[in-house]
Amino acid sequence: MHIGGNIVIPIFIMSIENEDDRNFIAELYENYYPIMKKKAYFFSGDYTVVDDLINDAFVKLIDKISILRALECCKRTSYIVFTIKHISINYGKQHSIMGKKGLLGVPEDLMEIIPDDRPSIEELFSKKEEYKELLTAVQNLTERDRDLLNYKYNLELSDKKISEIMSIPVNNIREYLVRARRRVLKNLERKGVEHV
Repeated sequence: MHIGGNIVIPIFIMSIENEDDRNFIAELYENYYPIMKKKAYFFSGDYTVVDDLINDAFVKLIDKISILRALECCKRTSYIVFTIKHISINYGKQHSIMGKKGLLGVPEDLMEIIPDDRPSIEELFSKKEEYKELLTAVQNLTERDRDLLNYKYNLELSDKKISEIMSIPVNNIREYLVRARRRVLKNLERKGVEHV
């Protein structure tokens, strides 16, 4: 089934028995496919498997339909983005391990000059803490501010599209986004967080 441009809803989604669930997941697939495609490529580094990773993510998301329905838009987006990120990172790790096995025969001195770009445990923990603080700061905003930031930075919609969805004049979108970001920074400053 074709939706919008060239997006094709996978058969496993179209074969969901419950019509409401099928339509709900198909709509999510249509709406989130572009951002999931970008995230899948960013975290896996392999464009040839992006659609497979998105499908793997939706297999998991189908099992979470009741949770997805209960989440407000902003949290649902975070949940979906986290799912594709997790699956893509796992793929990247497995692919990296396979690549390292292929380097078995490479002289040791060459192996030493290949940089290890993986973040340390401390860096990962720091980023996780920063993400939590940022999420809390965003959740304390008004619904309009949360939606604006979600549409712009999670879904990466154009100002024009945001204007249509939110019934805000397109010329005001940038100004409202600046104000929303300032409110996030103020919320972070109140908690003593300097940068995120």
